[in-house]
Amino acid sequence: MHRQRSEEQIKMEFRLSVFVMVAACLVTLVTGQRPEGQLKIETISKPSGCGRRAAMGDKVQVHYVGRLSDGTIFDQSRPRGAPFEFRLGSGQVIAGWDQGLEGACVGEKRRLIIPPHLAYGKRGAGGVIPPDATLTFDIEVVEVPDKVVRKGEEPERRPQPVLEREEPQKELVKQTLVVPPTCTRQAQRQDKVTVHYTGQLVDAKKFDSSVDRNQPFVFTLGEASVIPGWEQGVAGMCVGESRLLIVPPHLAYGKRGAGDVIPPDATLIFTIQLLKIN
Repeated sequence: MHRQRSEEQIKMEFRLSVFVMVAACLVTLVTGQRPEGQLKIETISKPSGCGRRAAMGDKVQVHYVGRLSDGTIFDQSRPRGAPFEFRLGSGQVIAGWDQGLEGACVGEKRRLIIPPHLAYGKRGAGGVIPPDATLTFDIEVVEVPDKVVRKGEEPERRPQPVLEREEPQKELVKQTLVVPPTCTRQAQRQDKVTVHYTGQLVDAKKFDSSVDRNQPFVFTLGEASVIPGWEQGVAGMCVGESRLLIVPPHLAYGKRGAGDVIPPDATLIFTIQLLKIN
């Protein structure tokens, strides 16, 4: 009797699994989409030797072309004359990039086909990327200029070297990540602006994010309600534009820091998207 119940349970589980698979197929046939797509990684070309691979925490430099599913190019780095630089795994870029470039060699070219939930999701990006858009990126890893040394990877040297103090950054760095196709108005002093942002320390530790709270931040340019690095970095942005700001200490929280969140003399990294000019 016990054995019969066990066999019946196995049959029930099998029928249930078949039902789930059939239901998934029906969703695909009716909608033309999977319930939630997966990241697809294709290797276009790879160097014969791979001395350096990008790992989480590494700073990487890439050239890229981004396309919508209909083939429309919405962004590319080469016309700007310089590769795009970011820290892998720190949330400075969409999740599809963080996942899709891990393990890539310097000189390797990859094609990433990124489903909406790993890109810009239901909100899209200004007038550039529509909601629920699947994006295709052709990406070449140009360099890994700041390779994170993990425990056990670096041989011990004797005598121990005297570490020189790194010269602190002095100027604000602004890098455009996404440009809208049209820009009828740029943010300027006295404008009330609405933005989404993510703030990180140079070690990639996130200390604040309006995206995580799902609550955009509103402020007025020129009223000193934000740090000077934001005043300078947001001015001139178009609605739908995204920028990366690397803010030196004297344009952020200086020697005093900010509570237990931001240490003294901290350089801060912000990814900011301008949603609206009121």
